[in-house]
Amino acid sequence: MLTRDDLIDIIVAGLAKAKPAAAARAWKPRGPEGRPFLSEYDIKKRLTAGGLRLTIPENAILSPLVTDWLTLRGIEVVRGLS
Repeated sequence: MLTRDDLIDIIVAGLAKAKPAAAARAWKPRGPEGRPFLSEYDIKKRLTAGGLRLTIPENAILSPLVTDWLTLRGIEVVRGLS
Protein backbone atom coordinates (compact mmCIF):
# COMPACT_ATOMS: atom_id res chain seq x y z
CA MET A 1 0.00 0.00 0.00
CA LEU A 2 1.32 3.42 -0.90
CA THR A 3 1.76 5.97 1.87
CA ARG A 4 1.12 9.68 1.55
CA ASP A 5 4.88 10.33 1.22
CA ASP A 6 5.15 7.69 -1.52
CA LEU A 7 2.43 9.46 -3.50
CA ILE A 8 4.13 12.82 -3.03
CA ASP A 9 7.43 11.37 -4.26
CA ILE A 10 5.74 9.90 -7.34
CA ILE A 11 4.08 13.22 -8.17
CA VAL A 12 7.31 15.17 -7.63
CA ALA A 13 9.22 12.75 -9.86
CA GLY A 14 6.60 13.14 -12.59
CA LEU A 15 6.66 16.91 -12.34
CA ALA A 16 10.47 16.93 -12.49
CA LYS A 17 10.30 15.20 -15.90
CA ALA A 18 7.93 17.83 -17.30
CA LYS A 19 9.43 20.69 -19.31
CA PRO A 20 8.89 23.98 -17.45
CA ALA A 21 7.76 27.07 -19.31
CA ALA A 22 10.47 29.61 -20.21
CA ALA A 23 9.26 32.04 -17.56
CA ALA A 24 9.27 29.35 -14.90
CA ARG A 25 12.83 28.34 -15.77
CA ALA A 26 14.06 31.90 -15.29
CA TRP A 27 12.37 32.28 -11.88
CA LYS A 28 14.45 31.40 -8.85
CA PRO A 29 12.86 31.68 -5.42
CA ARG A 30 14.64 34.25 -3.34
CA GLY A 31 13.87 35.47 0.13
CA PRO A 32 14.75 38.83 1.64
CA GLU A 33 18.05 40.32 0.47
CA GLY A 34 18.49 37.69 -2.24
CA ARG A 35 18.84 34.77 0.19
CA PRO A 36 17.85 31.38 -1.27
CA PHE A 37 14.47 30.05 -0.11
CA LEU A 38 14.26 26.26 0.20
CA SER A 39 10.85 24.59 0.11
CA GLU A 40 9.96 20.97 0.82
CA TYR A 41 10.28 20.19 -2.89
CA ASP A 42 13.79 21.70 -3.03
CA ILE A 43 14.90 19.74 0.04
CA LYS A 44 13.50 16.44 -1.28
CA LYS A 45 15.50 16.97 -4.50
CA ARG A 46 18.71 17.48 -2.48
CA LEU A 47 18.31 14.50 -0.15
CA THR A 48 19.75 11.12 -1.02
CA ALA A 49 17.87 7.95 -0.18
CA GLY A 50 18.41 7.12 3.48
CA GLY A 51 20.33 10.34 4.10
CA LEU A 52 20.15 11.66 7.65
CA ARG A 53 22.22 14.80 7.09
CA LEU A 54 21.58 17.70 4.74
CA THR A 55 24.01 20.53 3.98
CA ILE A 56 22.45 23.81 2.86
CA PRO A 57 23.77 27.33 2.21
CA GLU A 58 24.53 29.23 5.39
CA ASN A 59 22.18 32.09 4.50
CA ALA A 60 19.30 29.91 3.19
CA ILE A 61 15.75 30.33 4.46
CA LEU A 62 13.84 27.10 5.17
CA SER A 63 10.07 27.08 4.93
CA PRO A 64 8.20 26.13 8.13
CA LEU A 65 6.80 23.05 6.37
CA VAL A 66 10.23 21.73 5.45
CA THR A 67 11.53 22.43 8.97
CA ASP A 68 8.74 20.28 10.43
CA TRP A 69 9.27 17.61 7.76
CA LEU A 70 13.01 17.36 8.51
CA THR A 71 12.38 17.22 12.26
CA LEU A 72 9.81 14.41 11.92
CA ARG A 73 12.26 12.33 9.89
CA GLY A 74 15.23 13.02 12.17
CA ILE A 75 17.31 14.64 9.44
CA GLU A 76 20.10 16.93 10.64
CA VAL A 77 20.51 20.25 8.81
CA VAL A 78 24.07 21.54 8.50
CA ARG A 79 24.54 25.11 7.34
CA GLY A 80 27.72 26.02 5.58
CA LEU A 81 27.53 25.20 1.87
CA SER A 82 28.45 28.37 -0.01
